[in-house]
Amino acid sequence: MMLPVHLTSEQNRVYTFILEHRSETGFPPTVREIAEGLGYRSANNVRQHLRLIEKKGYLKIVSGKARGIDVKAPFSPAGADNGFEVPLIGRVAAGLPITAEENCEGTVTLDRTLFKGDGLFTLRVKGQSMKDMGVFDGDIAVVRQHPSATNGEVVVAIIEGEATLKRFFKRDDAIVLHAENPAYEDIIIAAPRSVFIAGKLVGVIRKCGV
Repeated sequence: MMLPVHLTSEQNRVYTFILEHRSETGFPPTVREIAEGLGYRSANNVRQHLRLIEKKGYLKIVSGKARGIDVKAPFSPAGADNGFEVPLIGRVAAGLPITAEENCEGTVTLDRTLFKGDGLFTLRVKGQSMKDMGVFDGDIAVVRQHPSATNGEVVVAIIEGEATLKRFFKRDDAIVLHAENPAYEDIIIAAPRSVFIAGKLVGVIRKCGV
C-alpha cells in the first residue's frame, strides 16, 4: 500500500496493520493486538508510534478506549484509477435483494487501496448503538454481502424490513444482535420471527472533523 512519504517505514508498517485489521474485522485493533501482530516486545513501543502517527494527521487516538484508534488519513481523491462506486442503501424493500435499485438512494465512491473484492455496499449509520467500537451516528458503514455470520462478527441484519448494524451471536435456538453501547438492549430473534444477514462490516467512512 502506498502512503504519503512523511510516514517513516515503521510508522507505515503500524498504520498499514491498522487499516488491514479494520478492513478484515470492521473495527480497529487494540494496542496489544498491534504489538502481537507486528512482533513488538512492548506495547509502549506501539503507543509511541501511534502518537507520532497521530501528530502527522493520520489517526485520532481516543483515550480510555481499548479500540480508540480512528483513521483520519488524508487520502487522495478517488478517481478513475483508484476509485469505484458501490450502492448506498437508503431502505430495504421486502422481497428484493438489498442492493436492488429500489433500495438505493445513491452511490458511494470507495478507494480500492482500502476496500477490495466484490459484493460491497454501504449503509448510513443511524443512532449510537455501536459507538463503543468506534461507529457513530452519520458514519457510512462499508459492508460485504454475505448470507451468514459466525459469533462475534459485526453484521447488517434485516428484521421485518429494517436494517440494523449489530454484533452477531447464535445462542441455543435464538439469534442475539448485540449493541456495542450499554444503553441499548440486545435484540433477540427467536421463532417464529426471522432475521436475514445481509453482510459483514468491513470498514467505516467518516467525514473529517466528525
